[in-house]
Amino acid sequence: MSTFKRRDFIKSSVMAGVSASMLDTTPWEKHTASDTVKITPSASPKKVIVGGAGLAGLCTAYELVRRGHEVVVMEAAGRHGGHVFTVLDGLSDGLYGDFGMEHICKPGYDKYWGYIQEFGLTALPYPRRKNLVRRIDEKFYTEEMLRDAAVLKKFGFNEREVKYLSQNPWWDLESLYTKPYLDKFKDEYQPFGVGYDHFDTVPMADLYKKDGASETALRFLGGTSYSAQFELWRAGILHLRGVPLAPPEVFRLKGGNQMLPNAFAKRLGTRVWLNCPILSIKHGNTGVTVKYKQFNEEKEMQADYYVNCIPLPAFKNIPVSPPFPPEKQYVLDNVTYDSYQRFVFQASSKFWEEDNLTINMDLNLPDLEQVWQSAEEVDTHRVIVLGTGPGGVSPQRALAAFRSVYPGKRDTIEYVTSRDWTKETYASTCERLPFAIGTLRKFWPEVMKPHGRIHFAGAYADNLNWGTEAATRTGNRVAEAIDKA
Repeated sequence: MSTFKRRDFIKSSVMAGVSASMLDTTPWEKHTASDTVKITPSASPKKVIVGGAGLAGLCTAYELVRRGHEVVVMEAAGRHGGHVFTVLDGLSDGLYGDFGMEHICKPGYDKYWGYIQEFGLTALPYPRRKNLVRRIDEKFYTEEMLRDAAVLKKFGFNEREVKYLSQNPWWDLESLYTKPYLDKFKDEYQPFGVGYDHFDTVPMADLYKKDGASETALRFLGGTSYSAQFELWRAGILHLRGVPLAPPEVFRLKGGNQMLPNAFAKRLGTRVWLNCPILSIKHGNTGVTVKYKQFNEEKEMQADYYVNCIPLPAFKNIPVSPPFPPEKQYVLDNVTYDSYQRFVFQASSKFWEEDNLTINMDLNLPDLEQVWQSAEEVDTHRVIVLGTGPGGVSPQRALAAFRSVYPGKRDTIEYVTSRDWTKETYASTCERLPFAIGTLRKFWPEVMKPHGRIHFAGAYADNLNWGTEAATRTGNRVAEAIDKA
C-alpha cells in the first residue's frame, strides 16, 4: 500500500459518470520509490496522469515523482522518447544515428545540461557546424568565401551588409537588423508593452526593408510569413540568454541523444506505460478521469491532474469533456509545427577527406537539405552521415540527390535508411513554427497556460521553440505548479 494519503475520488467519479468500482485505482498502489530517485515527500501529494512519454512527458513525470507525487505516464506508441530516437538497427560496427533531436548548445539548454550531470551522461562536442559549406545558386561556398567582400558584392548585398558579413558569420546576418531593437526586452516571457506591439501585423520582411535591407538580403533572410514583433521577441529571448541566433558550438550525447529519455524512463520504471493510448479525458473542479486502452482492454483512471505532453496534432483527436474555452481551443487548433525526414547514410570511409572536403554541407536540394557526420567516437573505419529532407522522399532518392551535387570524386556510402516523421501517428512534429501574422496575443501566453486541472508541457508550450530545451523547461514549470497547488 502506498504511504501517500488517498484523496477523495468519489466526487470526481460522479463528475465522470462512472462508479468508483469501475475505476482502475490499483496502479497508484503499485508504484514505489525508486532507489535511483531522491524523493522529497510532499505535504500534499497529488495523483497525476501524464499523456505522452516524449522528453517533456518523462521530464515532467520525473520532477513530479521526486517532489513526492504519484505519476503514471501513458504513451500510445511502443517506445518512449517521442521525437528523440536513436537507431542502431541495420547499422554496423556499433554505429548509430539520431533520427530525431540533433544537438544542444551552451549557453542555452540549462535544464538539459543539469540532467546530463545528474544522470552521469557524456556530452560530446559536435562539429556539425564547423567548416560548413553552403550550396548557393548551384555553387558551393566555404565560410571564408562568404566573408570575401568581392563575393558578397557579386551576390548583390549593399555596402553595409558587405561590411557586416565580412566580419561576422553568414548565419548572423539577421542580427544586423534586429540587434538595435533587442535591449527593450527585459523579461523573456513578456513580448508586449516594450514598444513593438504594432509590429505584430507587420511582416518581418517589411521591417528589414524599412531598415535598408537589400533585395539579396531579403532573399536570404525571408520573413514574409511571420510578424516583426514575433521575430524581435525571439531574438530578444536569445539575447537575454546570451545565446547566438545559430550557435556554432553544439553538442550531442555519447551513444545517441536517446540516452536522456532512457535515463528518465529507467528512474520512472513501471510508471511509464507503453502501447497505452488515451481515448478520452473528462475534467472538473476536483480532478480528471482518463479513459485509455491497455492490453486491448478499455479502462478508466482518476487523478488530481492531467499533463498533456502529446503533440497537438495527435492530442486534437482525443475527446475532452467539457470542451476547452474558445481561447484555448484556438491555440490547440492553430499551433503549427515543422516536420521532416531524417536520413542515415553509412559509408565505409571518410570519403570526403580524400577529396580535401568537409561533409558538413547545406545542399539546398529539394530532396536533401543538409548532411553532416555523427557517431564520430565509435572506433571503426565506417562512418555515419546524417541528412535532413522533406517527407515522402525515399532513402535511395535522397542518396541520388547527394551524389548529383557532391563536389568530390566519389562517395563510399554502402547503406541508407530513414525515418519519415511526417508519416508518424503520435510524434510527427518537431519544433513549433512562428505564429501567424497578427495572432501573437491569441497564442501568448495562452499556449503555456493550464486550464483547470489540465496542464501543458512540450516543445510547443514555451516562449522559445527549441524542442528539447522547451521540453525540459516546461516539464519543470508544470511540475512546480502542480506541486505548489
